[in-house]
Amino acid sequence: MSEIIPFDSHIPVRRKSVLDVLVIASQELIRDVMRTKLSSIDGVHVVGEASHGDEAMRAMKELRPDVAIIESQIGPEAEGVRCGYRFKAARPSVGIVVMSDGFSRDVSQYLTVKTGSGWSFITRSAALEPQRLWRAIERSAHGNGVIDVGVERAAASSTAPLLERLTVEQSRALELLSAGISDTGIAARLALTQPEVHSLIESLLEDMHIEHNPRIDRRVVATLVYLRETVRMRD
Repeated sequence: MSEIIPFDSHIPVRRKSVLDVLVIASQELIRDVMRTKLSSIDGVHVVGEASHGDEAMRAMKELRPDVAIIESQIGPEAEGVRCGYRFKAARPSVGIVVMSDGFSRDVSQYLTVKTGSGWSFITRSAALEPQRLWRAIERSAHGNGVIDVGVERAAASSTAPLLERLTVEQSRALELLSAGISDTGIAARLALTQPEVHSLIESLLEDMHIEHNPRIDRRVVATLVYLRETVRMRD
């Protein structure tokens, strides 16, 4: 059974009889299975598919789907949740359905905060059940969210060094941030928009567990942590 999560939303939504859906998964087999399942659901039209983050971003801009269904891991440089943030930065009204059998502790934290309207998190097994899949799609398209109980299981905390737990994109942003590069410079170097850079850095600071505090500059703390961890890894 799933729980409906009421997200705060100021985004107007328009009811449609048929919802356009974009499928994003790294493996062709998964995309084929999802396309078959979606074709059996009345009210859904698959407008396209993508295998990685950059391709998905281009498809998002060109096809303008109502909902994107994203595999939680889509290639070595893009995690599904991060990809969803990029979509939201570019087009806030799009619904996001993330498929996963479970999230690590840091990602699970995102499930308990109001990250915006239209986010759903379902297990891969739930995605194979047309009724449950439709529920997530329909809720996300109209500014609500569904979280399957199965994805609320937090994995055991990782013992890997901090820098190794970051995504590739986060690591590159942290390196540039620590070098004193501005958001504009980071955007140029990573081929991102300003809103995407803001979302990326915010996710980086959250995953580094640097909490909001009016007495400190979180970016300075991140730089100090980066320098400390870099020295530790060299030793």
